[in-house]
Order: sequence, then C-alpha cells, then structure tokens
Amino acid sequence: MQIPTDGINWFYTTEGQGEPLLFLHGGLDTCENYETLLAELAKDFRVIAVDRRGHGRTADTEAPFEYALMADELISFTQALDLPPFHIVGYSDGANLGLHMANCLPDKVKNLIAISANYLGVSGMSQGWLETVEALSVDFVQEHMPEVAQQYAELNPAPMLESFISKTKELWSRDCVVEVEILQALQTPTLIVGGDRDIVLPEQLVDMKKLIPGASLLMLPYCGHFVFQDFAWSNTAASSVAVFKDFLTTRFSAHNADFF
Repeated sequence: MQIPTDGINWFYTTEGQGEPLLFLHGGLDTCENYETLLAELAKDFRVIAVDRRGHGRTADTEAPFEYALMADELISFTQALDLPPFHIVGYSDGANLGLHMANCLPDKVKNLIAISANYLGVSGMSQGWLETVEALSVDFVQEHMPEVAQQYAELNPAPMLESFISKTKELWSRDCVVEVEILQALQTPTLIVGGDRDIVLPEQLVDMKKLIPGASLLMLPYCGHFVFQDFAWSNTAASSVAVFKDFLTTRFSAHNADFF
C-alpha cells in the first residue's frame, strides 16, 4: 500500500489485528527483510511496516538523512494513517528514530522496543563497524554487500544508489545522534534490546537503560546485529518475540526488569 505526505509517497504493509504497532527497519534496509518477525508480531497486533524515505519501495527526496528530520517525516506518516496510540518496534536506525518519535509523541507512543539503538553515534560502535563506514561507497557495497545493491535496484521506484550510499555514510559518521536529554526525558515505557556481540557496543545499551526512566534491558547472548532479520532468524529471535509481547501487553518495564 502507499500513502503520500509532504512530497513522500510512503510504501507500507499491514498485517494482523489488534492495537497498532509501527515497525521501523534499519539503514540500507527495507521492511521486506523482516517477514518472519512481522508475522510473529502480527499474531497479536496490527503491524504497520513502512519503508522509510529513500529505502525499499519509498523513493527519496533531496533532503538529507537526519534522525530528527526522518522522525518528523514518520510522524506525518502516522498522522496520515490517523493512527490511534500505537507501539513502536524499531531496529538499528529504526530504533534511533523510535526514540525521537517517542520523545515528540509522549501521548501517542504507548511502548517502545529499541533493538540495537545507538545514541552515541560513532563513539558507541565497534572498531570493525567504523572501518566499514569509512570504506562505504558504491563500489564497496556492490562488492561486499551485493544483496543490498540488488534489492535496492529491484525495489526502489527511483533508484539513486550513489546518493543513497553517500547519505547513509554521512548519517553513520556522526556523533551523538540521540541527545542524552531526549533519553532522560522519555515518558514512554522502553525496552532496550541488543546482542552481546553487536556492532553497537553492549556498554552503550547498558548506559541507555540507565538514562531512560524505568527502561528495561534485554541482552541476547552470542548474538550480533542482525539477529531479527529473516536470513539470521533463530530460536533466540523467536524466544525474544515472546518477551516483546509480554512487554507490550503487560508493561513489565514498570518493574524495571532486565534479562541477560
């Protein structure tokens, strides 16, 4: 399905019934890569999965990739759908966007699950990932991430790979992408999720749990960054979804629960 807002023609899917849940994918990504996760969540919620600007089947504009700007764009998307209060599950860049949206919409975002969020920017990432970002280019993606280039070319209605990669590289090269003040002011019950082998440094996830009032932390053992994508789906991901549903329905975050 598609819906236009402010010059962006959003592509999105809906699945399931119940309270609305907005899923936000990661960078160089599309909601199409999370069909298993979305199907599991759709057993209990009405899941709306959107390709954000420039990704998947949503064409880009001339605007840069900036978290605050993209969060505002996504807020306009939810307003166009006339969503009642909704949950957010965000992964990686989508988790950062979820944090910004929850800050802007404290009365609309009921619960937030932030998977592999990164508030510190480059200083909170692994050295290997920083080297990847430094090398990021069209040639690098075509050689080392051919599935990304192929999927982008196949899905995007107006593909501009060089712009797509350069905007992403600029976004991923910044410090402090979610201000501490935003985290400290969050009123939305929040579950921080990450793997102990994530490219997002685990200590950053622990810090986020401390900064966000009443937040909970789910640290997944022996897991990296891509645990919830279809190609990496495992029993760990499946069992984590049960925790997600418990959080979204009972708000165990009020008890400041942690899972390691």
